[in-house]
Amino acid sequence: MKTRTLLLLAVACGLVILVAGSIKLFLLSDTKSPVHLSIGVGATIGDMRVKVVSAERRAGTTLIVVELVGADDVDGATTWTYAAGGNAQLRPLAPPADVGQKCGATSATTPTRCALAFATNEPRGVLVYGRAGEKRLWDIVGT
Repeated sequence: MKTRTLLLLAVACGLVILVAGSIKLFLLSDTKSPVHLSIGVGATIGDMRVKVVSAERRAGTTLIVVELVGADDVDGATTWTYAAGGNAQLRPLAPPADVGQKCGATSATTPTRCALAFATNEPRGVLVYGRAGEKRLWDIVGT
């Protein structure tokens, strides 16, 4: 091949890379960061209305009370995770009896109030609830 042909191919490849990078940058700039809700604020997720009622810390455990209503589901209140510090997503433990019942089934008409317990020493974290392909996040600041 001639030098001129190689130079033209290099310029063409560079232009293709530039166009592809510009398109990717445009697509990334269009995505929105998820909104973090506060304690006491409710949200609708799929067919469920969810609210984080309170949060407190006790001896290395973060205790969170939540309320859900909107669907008859035996596992409606079990898809909670908690991220704190550099830890991976934490799954809920059984809460102490004086805080409330463990989360499980939900009702379409009667609000279900239940408690989540997460083993963590971090004072701040993000609580995540997912349903019907959607998820919402709450900022938790332990007291």
